[in-house]
Amino acid sequence: MYINGAFMKELYLAGGPYYGLQEVFSRVKGVALVEAGFANCSAPNPSKDDIYSGKVEGRECIRVIYNPKKIDIVSLLSLFFTIINPHTDGIQGKAVGPQFRSGVYYTSHEDTMQISYYLVFLQNRGVSRRMTQSSFIVNEYEGEGKHLPPIRTEAKPLENFYKAPEEEQFYLRSHPDAYTPINIPLLEKLGTIEPVKE
Repeated sequence: MYINGAFMKELYLAGGPYYGLQEVFSRVKGVALVEAGFANCSAPNPSKDDIYSGKVEGRECIRVIYNPKKIDIVSLLSLFFTIINPHTDGIQGKAVGPQFRSGVYYTSHEDTMQISYYLVFLQNRGVSRRMTQSSFIVNEYEGEGKHLPPIRTEAKPLENFYKAPEEEQFYLRSHPDAYTPINIPLLEKLGTIEPVKE
């Protein structure tokens, strides 16, 4: 796809409440657009109530449109796996439920290899840093020590994506007390994300 004459690619990322993910990725250099919504749903156009009640299966997700000349998919995945916990199944901090399952969903088969390689790297990189309050991720996992728990993040082709209502977009900016397990102030302090543009 092209935006303002520039070639863009897209990637769909799920991992906990979409509020935090949207806020983070919208402030990354090279990302042109981020939308919050629901991915791989079992019925079309679900409401948030449909997803949360279990009436419709789906994942809270963001659509990331980015300029591959300014940022690559590996950099996006590196940030994503720094701010979510890939070792849990439907648990991100205090957010618990199947809608919070972590996933990477793609529309281009050329991305399959890089995503697969990255997941293998994650699983085999050795002893992971501890997930404590001083880290980006605040939720801890059991069995820390010599071996990492298995990666439970899904990696699948995108089946569908339904954008959340406008009042849900960039929700943290109008509701700064809304829960997110992501330490956004730390990312700002480290310069990982840009300041909010006024």
